[in-house]
Amino acid sequence: MKLPQFLMLIPFLKKLMVETSAEAFHKACKLLDQNGIQYRIQTFRLQGAVGTGLQSRSYMGFNVTQNKWGATPSLSYAIYVRHKDYETARQLTDSIKLG
Repeated sequence: MKLPQFLMLIPFLKKLMVETSAEAFHKACKLLDQNGIQYRIQTFRLQGAVGTGLQSRSYMGFNVTQNKWGATPSLSYAIYVRHKDYETARQLTDSIKLG
């Protein structure tokens, strides 16, 4: 039975993977979609609001964007699946090279 997305509450799901590479994360989501496994995504910022503000302010002083010098925002992505789908999802995503 397919659950609506809003009913897939993270406390009742099992964490499949945590990834910092957007490419590997996208591959995992595509694999789960292709195999009909429902999942939930959670995104984490690895730098707090104060650190992000200070970094942005320092780059504004030089009048350049953060990405111009290679400082990309630090994000981490977590994928959660239902307990009954965990083993299948883990086998599918084990082939993805984690970054």
